[in-house]
Amino acid sequence: MTRNDFLHFKAGLLCRGAALSADSRKTLESEHPEFFEKGFIDAVNMNVNGSNICVSIAEGFSEKSEFVLEKDCKGYYILYKNERCDVRFFEALPLTGTVVDDLARLHADGCINIWPSTNCCYDKPELKCKFCSLLPKTLEPIDTDELSYGIKLLMKKVPTYTLNFSGATFISPDRMAEYWCELFEKIRRFSDCPIAVELAPPSDLTLIDKLKKSGATVVIMNIEVVDNELRRKICPGKSAITLEHYHKALKKAVEVFGFGQVSSVMIAGIQPAEDIKKECDTLSEAGVFPTIMPFRPLDDCSLAEMKACDPESLIEMSEYLGALLRKYRLAPECQEGCTKCGGCSIENDCFKQ
Repeated sequence: MTRNDFLHFKAGLLCRGAALSADSRKTLESEHPEFFEKGFIDAVNMNVNGSNICVSIAEGFSEKSEFVLEKDCKGYYILYKNERCDVRFFEALPLTGTVVDDLARLHADGCINIWPSTNCCYDKPELKCKFCSLLPKTLEPIDTDELSYGIKLLMKKVPTYTLNFSGATFISPDRMAEYWCELFEKIRRFSDCPIAVELAPPSDLTLIDKLKKSGATVVIMNIEVVDNELRRKICPGKSAITLEHYHKALKKAVEVFGFGQVSSVMIAGIQPAEDIKKECDTLSEAGVFPTIMPFRPLDDCSLAEMKACDPESLIEMSEYLGALLRKYRLAPECQEGCTKCGGCSIENDCFKQ
């Protein structure tokens, strides 16, 4: 598969998802019930041709996809335009007998994603981000003693893995940052593994220093929607954090964590492409790794009736970003966690020439 063919293949899968044949659905539901868990994991993480891809399969929009996930005696594969492309799912993590077994998932080889919090302070009808499908499963984040104990048992079995933390913003961005600091301090008592964390920018920017001191190695603060007026419509609660504050927090994070150790996601398909490209210019020059994720109309989000991001548009923006990454020497493999994984976007693939 040529570079151009693969970019279209991956962009199509990200934007359209994959339909399931009756046989593959039955087999997947038996072998991987977590793939169908709504409100937590809305896609399947797989590897195709050495590239990670996060593919929606259990959503209404994916049922109409021209990509079909099948299985035969040789394994799982994507059927597209009568051509077969073999896929590899990531192996299940070893069990610990703790809460971690329900929270931790491999999103890439050697990268574990953990969501300790699903109860978001913005999860109210008048505040919720309209692209979000997260459903609350716990009233509070998992206790840090309980969670760190489970992670300790897990890391004994996979000591070289990266930990990537994400989840809903509990109570407030500042309170969530404090939670992460408390957790990372406990993890650092038994592991020196890379730790990437995804969080909303705290109002108290000294918490960014505290995150570093507690053991975080990468910080991800997602702008998502660039224009402040549009942000108020799409993210009515989270838009209280202005773009200007995001820039201050991201600049501070680069000062603390270093050039290329900070990233931010923008969502393509719900805002003008030129806004995203302009913001990519601003962020990459400042040492922040921009990520462009396509909008997907997940069943449980407010924009479920909206069209998914156009794959061609995603490719055009990502090629633009790929050139910026080369210009500013922001190599994806130098930032552990989501950025290195690259499963939710294609700029890592565009970075390669």
